[in-house]
Amino acid sequence: MQLCALRYLGFAPDDLQTAPREAVVYVARQLGIPPEALATYGRRIPTRTTHLQQVQAYLGFRKALPLDLYALTMWLVERALEHDKPTLLLQLACDEFHRERIVRPGLTRLERLVATARQQAHEETFRRLGALLTVERHTWLDSLLRPDPETGHTMLQWLRQDATSHAASQMVETLKKLAFLLKAGVDTWALEGLNPNRVKWLAQLGWKAPTQQLQRMEPMRRDPILVAFLYQALLHHTDVVIELSDQCLWAYHGAAQQELKEWRAALARSTNDKLRILRAVGQVLLDATIDDAAVRAVSFARVPEAV
Repeated sequence: MQLCALRYLGFAPDDLQTAPREAVVYVARQLGIPPEALATYGRRIPTRTTHLQQVQAYLGFRKALPLDLYALTMWLVERALEHDKPTLLLQLACDEFHRERIVRPGLTRLERLVATARQQAHEETFRRLGALLTVERHTWLDSLLRPDPETGHTMLQWLRQDATSHAASQMVETLKKLAFLLKAGVDTWALEGLNPNRVKWLAQLGWKAPTQQLQRMEPMRRDPILVAFLYQALLHHTDVVIELSDQCLWAYHGAAQQELKEWRAALARSTNDKLRILRAVGQVLLDATIDDAAVRAVSFARVPEAV
């Protein structure tokens, strides 16, 4: 059971009886022993230790050394700069240990490794954005979180608001946001040093995190979130303006098509009316029973003079 566990899981559980009943029965059948024999195994700790050492030697596994843990932490930092989800990082760490044929440490140590990697990823993100995060820009970013004395809303809340229709007022409001971001030089910010997934994750925090939570964060975490949010907000509102313009053009196009259709229908009705009048007058002129002197009177009798 230790051999199978180490081969497929990367570690051998302390309590082998936690293994699924089906697996125990399958292995016992291969060994020609009753499944219940597992309950009596390992009563002497040295027996289990010796067997585990033999299993490691057979499979080519080894225990983690301090250098291995340091290398994994650095590797996890790079992964954390791509994906910050703790459970994913934990799974990646387990897979990396298995790939390197290193016996997986306990979950408590792995959790500490993941927490350390995430913290170092925050620090590395702040370091890579160091050229952008000047004292002046830090002060400006903080101002986005201060409520306006009159409205009680922050600039961050204003930038988060999306247009609800292609009305002129909504387009103007979106253009104001673009002008505000362009004036701040957001379009010149270089974020190539960060993984796109990291930028996207930070921007999502900027869109969703409560303002009070951002205010309580330390600058090392808050500033990268605001930078990524503003960068994505510029792209987002630019797309929104283009979409609103398209919707507006299509609305005018549809209205123009409807107006053209109605004009053509009215023109057709007018033409038909004129043809009916011409036909009535023509019948009068071609009717040989009507005297020439009475043509005018008969024509007005059939076709109203007002027409």
